[in-house]
This record gives sequence, C-alpha cells and structure tokens, in this order.
Amino acid sequence: MPLGPFLTSAGWTLDGLVAQGHLFRKIPRISHSDKNLEATIREHESSGVPLVIEGLCEDREWPSAMFDIQWLRQNLKKHLQVRNVHNRSDLDISVGEFMNHLESTHPHASADEISRWYAKDTECPHEWKRWLESTSLIPRSLCPHGSADILQNLPEHARVETLMCYLGLGDTFTPCHKDLCASFGHNLMCYTEKGASAFWFMTESSAASSMAKYFQTLGQELDLESHAMSVEEFSAAPCNVYITEQKAGDLVLVPPRSCHQVVNYGGLTVKMSWSRMTIKSAQVALRHELPIYRRQDVCRVETYRVKGTIHHTLRRNTALLEDLVKVKDGTTGWYVPDASDVVR
Repeated sequence: MPLGPFLTSAGWTLDGLVAQGHLFRKIPRISHSDKNLEATIREHESSGVPLVIEGLCEDREWPSAMFDIQWLRQNLKKHLQVRNVHNRSDLDISVGEFMNHLESTHPHASADEISRWYAKDTECPHEWKRWLESTSLIPRSLCPHGSADILQNLPEHARVETLMCYLGLGDTFTPCHKDLCASFGHNLMCYTEKGASAFWFMTESSAASSMAKYFQTLGQELDLESHAMSVEEFSAAPCNVYITEQKAGDLVLVPPRSCHQVVNYGGLTVKMSWSRMTIKSAQVALRHELPIYRRQDVCRVETYRVKGTIHHTLRRNTALLEDLVKVKDGTTGWYVPDASDVVR
C-alpha cells in the first residue's frame, strides 16, 4: 500500500521548513537544567502544545557508552523486525544483516528505490530500562511507571511494555499518527551518526478532530496510520503545525492526541520512546479515542487497557484515601495524584 507522495528530507533545514507554511511554528524548547523546567512541563501538559527538553547529552550522567551503536550491536536481541518504509512490509532479520543494510544504503532515498528498512518498536536493552528507572537526568514525573503514570497501577501480568527503541537512516519515517489511547509520548534521541537528526511535524492536542477531517479530504483515514504527509500537505492543514529538528540529547514530549509525523534525516539515528497515562488522559481516551477504535473502518485494539487502568487506579487511590482518614492528628506524608478526578 503506498504511503503517499515520494518523501525525502534531502535539503531540509528547520528554518527552511518553518518558512513554507503560514501556520508552521517551531516547537518550544527548554534546557534540561533550567530552573523553570517543572513549571514548563506542567504548562505543556495543560496547553497540549509539544515541548522539547534539550541538552541531556551534555550532562555527566548521560550514558554515552551504553547508547553507542557498537554497544547496541552486541546487546540488542539477535533478531529484529524491520519495516520497509516504501511498502510497509515487515521482515525478521539478524542485527548483523540490518547493520550491513545501514552501511550500504544512501542516507537519502531516491524515487526509484524499492527498499529502506526501519527498525521500529524494537525491544530496548534491559540496561536502558534500568538507567531510565534510576536516572535523575529525566524528571521522575516523565518516566514510565513514575509518579505521574497510572499505567503503573495495573498488575504486573496486565501491564503493556511501552518502552521501545528505533533505529533508522535518513528518509525512514513514521507516518502521521496519534499515540495510543490519548497517552503522553516521550522520545529521546540517544545516538546519531554523521550529523543525523529527525524532523518532527506535530499538532497540539486540540487539533485532533480538525486533522481527522482534513485527512478525509485527502482520501485518507488518520487513525489507520497509513499516510505519510508531504510538507505541502502539512502546510495546507487547518491548524498550527509545530516543527523541530531533534538532535542527540533532545527529549520530545508529545501531548495526548497530537497528530505527529517523524522523518529521519542523514545518517543513523537511535531513539528511545515510551508512553505514560494520567487520569485526565484516560478520560480523554474513553470519550474520544476508544469510540474511534470501535468504528468499522478503523477496528483498532485498545492496547493500553484504559478501563482496567482506571479500575486499578481507583482501587489504589481509594486505599490511600482510607489510610488518610485513619490518621488521628491530621498530618500525613501521603500524596494522592489526581484524587479529585478519581472520586468525582
């Protein structure tokens, strides 16, 4: 199935792209060491506008050796499922075969090219997961199963692994889509070669409905995730389109229901991504996303078990509230996240 017009990032620059659309905007950025980081993250979550936290690779805690491609070559699982971005076919190959493909493929696609492999949704090494669980470099509120992720309330056997890594050359891409079940998305550029980067095109949360209608005018269905948009199509969209060039050490924060497309540029890029859910985003999923999944022309699996997550969150927070009531002197160290939303 064709994904749309021939897509290449050759010649792209951030300033050049932003100049091509009157509703194009640069994604706001903030340093990972900025004293206003937490407040800015809260504003991002409230407004539904994308945000980039930059400069993580400049910190002493950044694990350069563990993110290096040679380390990955030795520590990734032996076989990968890769996607040919030209026809959406998937193939199981060895890590060695994939690395050889990367070395023999030009960083920019040509119109007559028939294969370009992208290792997407690949299981992250356990060492990466342990680093993410223990690092102070990324705010705990943003980490998977952290202080602001109700997916942690599911029993172990019911949890879905959202932590994935992505390896690809320039002109590999993910078609325009929304993250599953109105979750918050997080994407960290861990490693690049030869000045590689990734260009992101994103909308704010509130634009999801207008983008879905716009897709229909193009003869496409947004929630099938099958159409890679051209810059010209983005420029004609009926809403603000936020653009950034993600480089090593950039953490892109994706708001719930943000329609976004990622196009890799230049040499090899390696990214790590994960999803997170709050009570409010679960409410959005129930009211807006799950009804779409049930449509006959979409028929998508819920994946993140939204109702079950809400159920177990309600049980957990009810237990915490009961503990609060038992406190005689009125002082306690408990903090119940989104408690008012749970009991309402």
